[in-house]
Amino acid sequence: MDIVPVDTRYVPLTQQRWCCVPTCIQIVMYRHNIPLVPAEVIGYHLGLTVPQEDLQYFWNGRTGEEPVAGWGTQISKPEYSPNAAFEKLKIPLKMELMLIDGFADEDEFREYLGGVEDSDKDVLVCFDYGTLYDTDYHSGHVCVLDRVYLERGKMRLIDTEYKSPKWREIEIDKMFKAMKTHGNLKSGGFWELKKI
Repeated sequence: MDIVPVDTRYVPLTQQRWCCVPTCIQIVMYRHNIPLVPAEVIGYHLGLTVPQEDLQYFWNGRTGEEPVAGWGTQISKPEYSPNAAFEKLKIPLKMELMLIDGFADEDEFREYLGGVEDSDKDVLVCFDYGTLYDTDYHSGHVCVLDRVYLERGKMRLIDTEYKSPKWREIEIDKMFKAMKTHGNLKSGGFWELKKI
């Protein structure tokens, strides 16, 4: 019996609440032997904003009104650009967003996923949590895309949330809907990371 999936490309990490994005970035950094930076530091430079009641869990956190995209990082705001944060923190990565409205239909979406699997790219996925996981909690969430199984219509994610399985397979069509629900304005789609 395998304890973890034998074909996984990553070592999963578990996030502090609201820190899915910086923790996913750390997972990619670890894969490429890039020295790790605390998730709270990465998050801060990506505009991490948390509810007032959770501020106590952060050394020097930021709070305020709930952002349009939900609590967590705010990469859609120019001042919190991932590439500017990487440069400031000397993290040798570059991020390119492939937002959901750039895909004409689900066939084009699947074609992109096949290319990711074939090229061994590091990609984060940003989607609406409630749509993907069938809950009433509708907010953005980010996971690492681990594997794509086009023939089975599934993709496997690494989810950093502490109450979630680290590896989980989900239906490709359901992810398409979850990204559509989250939308371009909230950065729904694929976030490609490249080592530079």
